[in-house]
Amino acid sequence: MTEIVRCMIGEETAKKIATVQCSNNTISDRIHKISDHIEDQLINRLKSCNMFAIQLDESTDVAGLSILLVFVRYIFETSIEEDLLLCTPLDTNTTGKEIFKVIDSYMNKHQVDWVKCIDVCSEGAAAMVGKIKGTVTNKKCHSSHCVLHRHALVSKKMPLELKQILNEAICIVNYIKSRPLQSRLFKKVCEEMGSQHYSLLFHTEVRWLSRGKVLSRLFELRDDLKIFFRDKIYLYLRVISSYYMMTNGL
Repeated sequence: MTEIVRCMIGEETAKKIATVQCSNNTISDRIHKISDHIEDQLINRLKSCNMFAIQLDESTDVAGLSILLVFVRYIFETSIEEDLLLCTPLDTNTTGKEIFKVIDSYMNKHQVDWVKCIDVCSEGAAAMVGKIKGTVTNKKCHSSHCVLHRHALVSKKMPLELKQILNEAICIVNYIKSRPLQSRLFKKVCEEMGSQHYSLLFHTEVRWLSRGKVLSRLFELRDDLKIFFRDKIYLYLRVISSYYMMTNGL
């Protein structure tokens, strides 16, 4: 960093930069202080606002750890703000009672009034909105269903023509992404064409929002794909034909 400052600004400024402590402990301490300051600002806003709504999501990461995310939406001055309120692992059960216990403990710790919570948005799972032990049931708050999740459920019943296009797109992506050599060659094509992206995205049924991102990235790199498959047309036909043989049980 000192060398960059010396080259861009000058020797005098570089000497001042060199006096700043940049050890791992120092940087870590500053990050935690900034994080605590941002959290204090958010808590003060929630205490001063008249009402707020929260959105809950509980999912398991790649390491198998269950993570609870709580987003909050509130009115600050003349605008509606949305921030991440809580991100914490669930060490034991992921039942509605346990989820509510974690959120309630956080609210009580920071003295945020539950009465101001006018709505709890979730994906509609039993742990969230169950009539007996759901998270929402514990406080008897008004609940709503996540609109994006509804869209994902509706899109599962897509027409056959659109489903066929999606499957063909996934076949093309899988052919390139599952083969390191093809991935490197495709990246080289993208670099030579000056594309914004150098790789395609995987689609997974679990992360349902990835469907639109996969198709968008595929469309953005359509010209790169044409050039990539121009000399490999037989490979493209083999990929598509293998998909039809698989779907038709041949």
